[in-house]
Amino acid sequence: MIIAGKMTACNRPPGEQGLLRESAGDPAMTTIDTPIFVRAIDDDMHAQTKRLSDASLLVMAHEVISRLSHISRNAAAAPTEVDLQAFCAALVGPSATQAYEFLNDAKERGASHQTLCISYIAAAAGQLGVWWERDKIHFSDMAIAAGRILHLLRDLRMAMPNVPVKGRREALFATVPGEQHVIGVTMAADILRDKGWHIDLQLGRTETELCKIVHDGGYPIIGLSASGAEHVRALTRTVVELRVAAPWSLIFISGGIVQIEKDIAIRVGADAAAASMDACIEKLEALYHSVLNADGSDP
Repeated sequence: MIIAGKMTACNRPPGEQGLLRESAGDPAMTTIDTPIFVRAIDDDMHAQTKRLSDASLLVMAHEVISRLSHISRNAAAAPTEVDLQAFCAALVGPSATQAYEFLNDAKERGASHQTLCISYIAAAAGQLGVWWERDKIHFSDMAIAAGRILHLLRDLRMAMPNVPVKGRREALFATVPGEQHVIGVTMAADILRDKGWHIDLQLGRTETELCKIVHDGGYPIIGLSASGAEHVRALTRTVVELRVAAPWSLIFISGGIVQIEKDIAIRVGADAAAASMDACIEKLEALYHSVLNADGSDP
């Protein structure tokens, strides 16, 4: 529901809606247990602080569910109906804990990363879409589930084998599909190359093309550039697709959209975001060292 320009979740216990939780041992892996369109309570009510509109954030929630529903139609197998229903209930429940426990239990029973992504998360997204169409859940529940799904997809990376480090700072930079502003990301790629990074720059690619490139290339870091709110649908869709195609990769967001929405990384389940060149370099270095630490390599 919308109250005085704000979104609020229905039937949520007080204090649950803005809960942030850090994964043990990795301060960069912050998960969010809140609808992706809910504003922080201290947001500027007079819009002096730039943020994505509620309409844009609602588009993000819808895109997560619809994209994963499409992916689930290609699933080779699915959990039992009882398991799927229970997982969906956990995704819209009072806390994200049950959803995490559900996937952990499935993993302990031998479920692979692909099975968890496709047969559980994507299949649940499809079921949630059906529930919404049948008015079994509110849109606020859908948005809560979408936010949790984005972070489940991100956190599943920790269950993947580490990608061998190639002994160099390496990343793929790409514009989100449909993005026409390429000067900024091109300049950023050149500057980072001068600083010793190996940057593969991909412009004008579709989600399918990007997924194939990153899957085949084994890039530890993927940088996505989006200039404004009009690209939030493409950005969300691309992050979801990349989480399934390249779960080992860290995802970084840059461009004008970061200036519009300071929490864009949290909103779409990315690993980091920055707007200025200096901040981008700092965040990318932090991500690179995170990759090294996971691999056990020396800088």
